[in-house]
Amino acid sequence: MDLLYCVGIGYLFGNFITAEMVGRIHNKSLFEHGSGNPGMTNTLHVLGKGPAALVLGGDILKTILAVVLCRWLFPSQGAMPALYAGAGVMLGHCFPFWHHFEGGKGVAVLCSAYILFAPIYGIIALACGGITLLLKKGVKVAAAVIPTVFCVLIALFQFSWVSLIPSLLMGGLEAYLNLRPNKLIDGKVNEAALSSSKSAFTSQKDLETKTEAPVCAETEILEIKTEEPSTLQKQIEKAQTSKNRQAAH
Repeated sequence: MDLLYCVGIGYLFGNFITAEMVGRIHNKSLFEHGSGNPGMTNTLHVLGKGPAALVLGGDILKTILAVVLCRWLFPSQGAMPALYAGAGVMLGHCFPFWHHFEGGKGVAVLCSAYILFAPIYGIIALACGGITLLLKKGVKVAAAVIPTVFCVLIALFQFSWVSLIPSLLMGGLEAYLNLRPNKLIDGKVNEAALSSSKSAFTSQKDLETKTEAPVCAETEILEIKTEEPSTLQKQIEKAQTSKNRQAAH
C-alpha cells in the first residue's frame, strides 16, 4: 500500500508541466506550437536552448522532489519508493488531470526515475540512449532503447517482480507515446494523428454505409421496376390512339 501512495504522490508532482510554465513566460503554449508536446525537444525547437534547459531541469527536479518525499515518508521500503514515485511522476506528466489527461512523453522523468532507483543501471541505459542519438537513429528510437536496456539489466542482475513490473510498464508507456504520431506538425494539425484517432469512428461509419447500401439498391430496383410498366403502358396507349385516328380518316 505504501508503494501505491508513492505513485499517487508522484502523480501530483508530475502534473506540474515545466514546459507549459516556461512557454507561458514566453507567451506561447507548447501544447499549441511545434509538435504540441510539452517537453524539452519541442521547447528546443520552438523557444531555443535556454528554455529547453529550464524544461529539462524542471522535469528532473520534480522527479527528485517526489522521490525524496516518498523515501522520507516510507523509509522501510528502501529504494522502491524511487521507482514507484518516478512512475507516478511519469503518469502525471503524460496524463495531467488539468489538461484532459493529455501531456508530454516523459523521457526526462523516465531517465531520472531509473537513475534514482538503480544509479549504475540507469546510467548505462542512458548512455546506450546517447549512443543511439549519436548514431542518428532519432529521439524515438533512443527513448525505446533506454527502458529496454534498463529492464534487461534489472532482470539479469537485480531480478524482482516488484521492481521489474513497474520498470516494464514505464518502458512500454514510453514506447507507445513515442511511436504514436504527434498531434501537431509545426503548430498545424497532423492529419495522420487525426485520422488514427478517428479510425474507430470511420470504421463504424463505413460498416453502416455497407449495410445500408443493399437496401438503397433494392429500393432503386423497385422504383425502376414500378416505372417501366407505366412507361410501356403509355407507349401502348399512344400507339392505340394513333391507330384509331388513322382508322377514322
